[in-house]
Amino acid sequence: MAVYRITRFTSVNMDRVIEKTTGMRKLLESIGAEFVDVVSDGRGTGMVIAKYRDSGTMEAATSTAQKVFGKQIEEGIIDGTSLDIWSGEIVISF
Repeated sequence: MAVYRITRFTSVNMDRVIEKTTGMRKLLESIGAEFVDVVSDGRGTGMVIAKYRDSGTMEAATSTAQKVFGKQIEEGIIDGTSLDIWSGEIVISF
């Protein structure tokens, strides 16, 4: 069953988040996600929404996701204390 991992974060510079994430596109494309969307509310809060075919694929992608966030946290682009990670299985779709 398909699963989602949703990660909320805050950033002082969403343009830098976009720039850095775009620069890691090849790495992100290799993790096996059906899609990865980065969403911004325009006020410094962002969300990464990733859909995987199953929980095994999602778990295998964890270290790569940690690398992507880790680099941006190290550079001060993302506030590491703001990360809020949630995952769950699809129970119904319309």
